[in-house]
Amino acid sequence: MDPIEELLEFDRENVAAAKAVEERIQQEGMAAGHTIRDVRVYRVLMPWVGTKRWDGSAEGFTFAEFETDKGLVGIAEGANSDLDELRAKVLGKNPFDTSIRAEMGLAYWDLSGKIADRPLGRHLHELFALQTPLAERVPMSAYTWYSFPDINGKNAVTFESYPEYLQGIIREHGFHNIKLSMCDFEPHRYIELVRNVRQAVGPDVDIRVDPHASWGEAQALRFMRGVEDCHIEWIEEPVGGRFDHIFRAGHRLRRLSPIPISSHAWLPPVVKQADNRGRYGDGTLHAALDADALRRYQPADISAPDAYAGPLALKRYYDAARFMGLGIGMHSAYELGPATAIRLHIAAFAFPYEMPYHIVWGRDRAFPPFSAHPLDAHYNQWEGDVIQGGKMIYDQGFLTVPTGPGLGVALDHERLAHYAHTKEKAAMHTRHIETIRATHLDALDWKVERGGWRRYKAE
Repeated sequence: MDPIEELLEFDRENVAAAKAVEERIQQEGMAAGHTIRDVRVYRVLMPWVGTKRWDGSAEGFTFAEFETDKGLVGIAEGANSDLDELRAKVLGKNPFDTSIRAEMGLAYWDLSGKIADRPLGRHLHELFALQTPLAERVPMSAYTWYSFPDINGKNAVTFESYPEYLQGIIREHGFHNIKLSMCDFEPHRYIELVRNVRQAVGPDVDIRVDPHASWGEAQALRFMRGVEDCHIEWIEEPVGGRFDHIFRAGHRLRRLSPIPISSHAWLPPVVKQADNRGRYGDGTLHAALDADALRRYQPADISAPDAYAGPLALKRYYDAARFMGLGIGMHSAYELGPATAIRLHIAAFAFPYEMPYHIVWGRDRAFPPFSAHPLDAHYNQWEGDVIQGGKMIYDQGFLTVPTGPGLGVALDHERLAHYAHTKEKAAMHTRHIETIRATHLDALDWKVERGGWRRYKAE
């Protein structure tokens, strides 16, 4: 059979299994007979440790608690911030009513685990009847970047201090994997920086890099060849643009450099369609794989989807990636405690494929060795968290999968009040970042504009 047709058939089987699990969750949730009796919304402004490039010194989050008439509370991170609108849509309804799936978001999964009285990862592991291990701890990658000082004038990370900064967080948290965000300096300078970092952290810490799709193909290739001897775990989406261009560039770069490419666009790809299910709604579970793109390109080595696609969609992506011989990881958006918790649950049940003790020749569905990668995470860069107990603790670079029912975390109302979004706080952070943006290219010592022309400096 044609390899792509084999993949499509394999994927159809997996999608059918995932939809069966989805239907069972839906039926059991409706049968439990809960009704949403109250909704509470909280807006938070969470500071970064330092100022993230020219992006900002804090980020806004919205959380919601959906309380049922039987006393369960489901938590959503990234909820609708209009409380009146949210209440009008969900009050009096069963939280598993399909008409409000997009409004429930993460709370849908929190409540599904709580109704089953299981941690979400264990619940999904049992629903899929998996024979693989269920992880208790998940290795994490520490996202890092150049940082301007925060509003208190602290926590700057410069080109020169970057290696020492990494040594410090490795000592503090035990990280074995570091991710470098790379769109602060001109591309060629990152060759020097990566070499400095590799010398500082030694051979046993993996380094992955992320230009944020901000480079051209020639720039990416020049960088990749310049650091080939630095043992780079992967480079993520080096070239941007339309998906066809990303795939075409990745396909060529893989032929020209041994450095693996990670992608959150090639998972493998699905045919794009409208999705009204919202975050964690598993909408892409109902889209077909893009057979045309699969026949034309081989642009990535590692599948790294975002968790907000939904746990069932990610299980589908990982199974397809495994079939194709890709490694698996997980891309990070901006997550605090509840969204970090679902990432840990997904990895706990979906990552640890069973491996034979030796490689069997001709075995078409064996997971490639050494292909499960630590999860990307911005989590180490937040000043705090809003969950009970505060920020999760890194142990040797691992985070522990929460063991309580559902997501296994709960919002802390004192912390929500401490980090509450106010106009005064927002204005203070806005003034801070506007000051930085006015001079950031000078501070970063750019010789040319981002468009490519030599920078003109008025005398």
